Amino acid sequence: MHAATLSKVESATTRIQPGTAQALMKYYGASEDECEAVFELAHAARQRGWWRTYKATPAWFDAYVGLETEANSLRDYQTELVHGLLQTEEYAFALARAAVDVTSNEEAKEHVALRMARQERLSGDRPLELHTIMNEAALHREVGGAQVMRSQLQQLRERCDLPNVTCQILPFDSGEHPAGYGSFVIISFPAFQHQTITFGDVVYVEYGLGALYLEEPSDIEHFTKIFGGLKDRALNQEKSLALVERALAQYK
Repeated sequence: MHAATLSKVESATTRIQPGTAQALMKYYGASEDECEAVFELAHAARQRGWWRTYKATPAWFDAYVGLETEANSLRDYQTELVHGLLQTEEYAFALARAAVDVTSNEEAKEHVALRMARQERLSGDRPLELHTIMNEAALHREVGGAQVMRSQLQQLRERCDLPNVTCQILPFDSGEHPAGYGSFVIISFPAFQHQTITFGDVVYVEYGLGALYLEEPSDIEHFTKIFGGLKDRALNQEKSLALVERALAQYK
């Protein structure tokens, strides 16, 4: 392999051929199971992701949808909005239409369609485990108007009753907390079918024009501690749902 080609593979500019990946693993002294696992991964990486049919998906978000699709659990903190996997179509549309880089209703609808498709991970044969902690502000920021907000809070209450969804609200009176700088997601993955291959957690931090994908163990440990601190300060699920009910009562 030419040095320039290898450099492109290492920087993820181009995908490696499955046979080449397998040959390299053999050269590095990997076991047969490891060689087979990497061959399957390289082959899968060359397949077109289902989400790529949605043209409005920005390139920097493409990787996140792929990770979410393969994940078995998400631990998430939201500063002032309802988590995307728990949003109604109307709420998601209002958010998309408010974005400065979305220029038409058609483009906003494309964003919404992808978000609704992603929500299918909460059901089915391999439901995603979602543990979301939302700042109380998410219950009171009136996105899309009163009617949209009422429907959103009703759906939030229903979705949080799912056995694979844990929803906690961080109340205003909890005071200071360790995530004052913004939202983040910790993405975790199931064990690969070849047990010798494991995947570490990834932290996703979005900043409007792009996103950070953090994989260093020190970064994972840092955000895991932050999430633990938020979990301790937030209301338990029963009290959180009661707070949702009180917010919903304002729209009746």
